Amino acid sequence: MGIKIERTGRKTPVYDITVEGTHNFYANNVLVHNCTEINLPTTPLSHIDDGDDTDAEIALCVLAAINLGTIKNLDELEVVCEYIVRGLDSVISYQEYPMAAARKMLKRRSIGVGVTNFAYWMVKNGLSYDNPESLEKIDELFENIQYYLIKASVELAKEEGPCEWFDRTKYSKGLLPIDHYNKNVDKIVHRELSKDWEKLRRDVLEFGMRNSTLTAQMPCESSSVVSSSTNGIEAPRTLITTKKSKSGAPLPVVVPEVSKYKNKYQFAWSFDNNAMNNIVSVIQKYFDQGISVNHYYDPRQYEGNNLPISVVAKDILNFYKFGGKQIYYANSKDYKSDKLEDMVSTDNQQPAMADLGDDCESGACAI
Repeated sequence: MGIKIERTGRKTPVYDITVEGTHNFYANNVLVHNCTEINLPTTPLSHIDDGDDTDAEIALCVLAAINLGTIKNLDELEVVCEYIVRGLDSVISYQEYPMAAARKMLKRRSIGVGVTNFAYWMVKNGLSYDNPESLEKIDELFENIQYYLIKASVELAKEEGPCEWFDRTKYSKGLLPIDHYNKNVDKIVHRELSKDWEKLRRDVLEFGMRNSTLTAQMPCESSSVVSSSTNGIEAPRTLITTKKSKSGAPLPVVVPEVSKYKNKYQFAWSFDNNAMNNIVSVIQKYFDQGISVNHYYDPRQYEGNNLPISVVAKDILNFYKFGGKQIYYANSKDYKSDKLEDMVSTDNQQPAMADLGDDCESGACAI
């Protein structure tokens, strides 16, 4: 079906929803933006001559996710965060860098720690995605995670020294994520901070940090299967999801403790996207890199089974209003069968199931 675009001659208000201090760029002649708290200078790969004096830089992903399903209390996070920071920092030292643009990772030593099994953690703690009271507990959880990650990086800096380009970060100026988050978040969460952030700030200024960045939320699609967890911070789509394994065979994936919590899990299609926007905004309050969020739409909830563009636009604007960074996917429910027998092909046709492949197109955000 072709699409025809005509000039109307009308003047219509448009909105620049970028975040101050970040940059815009054109992709396929569409103006878009990409936001992180610490922007990496980049140059097209065709311009990289691999010389040590080049300004080009390739940003690399060194990722780990905390399995929240195994966390019994917040005090456990301190040692978990320490092990993760030390482990990922060792990976940076051990891996090979075939290009000078990539070796600049040794100067930044950027890592990205996120969480997985968030939906399971929610049901275990009697929380729900669309209950505003849940935001207080979520806020407390991620305050502890970011606090202990920074503390671990400071301790490592005491032993090994701060990363070479630490002076290029906001941390080096004593600025922590809690200092520059979108203050609209305070309208939905009123909890007072519980950690000694001022003491941590003084330590950061005195000793520096081993890593330029610490937190990033990855999809955790394929790794969630291995760890028997729900994907990242996403709500499951059903209690049992059938995915396609690397071999092409159907692979049923069941949410944790399905018998006990089958009536407690919320599905991605069952609550308003603004609830997810609020959760991501609270998490972003503490993260030092941008979080992508997925939106979910059930066409049958709308007249004529047609999703109004106004609904999508409202979800997007609300997301950015509270400090959101990137929209990942807008998923619509197709009502295809998720039963295993319906997905096995009997006539040489490809089975219809989720592809358990890389978590993003490049594979860079897969763990």
